[in-house]
Order: sequence, then C-alpha cells, then structure tokens
Amino acid sequence: MIRLKRKVMIVSLGLSTFLVMGTAYAYSDVSKPLQNWYKASFQQGTKEINSMVQQGLDEASQSLSVSTNESTSKANANLKKMADDTSHKAIDSIAAARQSYVGQIESAAELAKTGAAADFDKYVSASKSANDREIDQWAQETIQGLTSKLGN
Repeated sequence: MIRLKRKVMIVSLGLSTFLVMGTAYAYSDVSKPLQNWYKASFQQGTKEINSMVQQGLDEASQSLSVSTNESTSKANANLKKMADDTSHKAIDSIAAARQSYVGQIESAAELAKTGAAADFDKYVSASKSANDREIDQWAQETIQGLTSKLGN
C-alpha cells in the first residue's frame, strides 16, 4: 500500500508538474523573439527598398534633367537656324521685289516721257500679272513650308 501511495503521489506530482509547466508555458510569450526578428527584418527590408527607390528616383531625375537640357539646346539651335533661314529668304525676297519695283518705276518713267496711253495700259497689265504670279508663288511656298514643318 505504501507502494501504491508512492505511485499515486509520484503520478499526481508528475501530473501537477506537467500542468504547472504547461500553464506557465501557455502564459509565456514564446513567439516574442520570432515577432521581434520579423519586425526587425521587415524594417531592414523597408529601409533597403526605400534607399533603392530613392537612388532610382535620383538617377531618373538626373537623366530627365540631362535629356531636358539636350532637347532645349536642340530646339534653340533649330529655332535659330529657322529664324536665320527665314531672315535670309525675306531679305532675298525684299531685294528681288525692290529690283522689280525699280525696273517697273523706270519703265513707267519712260512711258510717261513718251506719253503713249496704250503702252502704259500694257505696262500696268503686265505689272499686275507679274505681281499676281509672285504673290501666288510666295503663298504656295509659304503653305508648303508650314505644312512640311507641321508634318515633322
């Protein structure tokens, strides 16, 4: 019987120890180290990603700035070239018109000296036709130039 009492006591002591340890284990936060590791790992990953994103944004910003400066330089060069070309064309056109008008004035002066009205009418008609052709040609060239520039 003593043996039975001992066995019961040992079993009861073992059972109570098991229950106490299980209860203590249940109340202890075993996952806390895992949670801390996860939080630290997540924060480190977030920092690395943020630094990579910031570096990418900085590189993209610099690339965009360089590209913008190059585009601006090209546009300025094209505008200057186009302005120079237009200026030269306008100067040439003005010189040609001046020569034409000087010739017309000289012809009109000669017709005025001779006093022939029929010759003067022919002169006016020829001058008007020449001016109309020049204006039509200039208008067509201008339209073609603008159309080609809009197409580019």
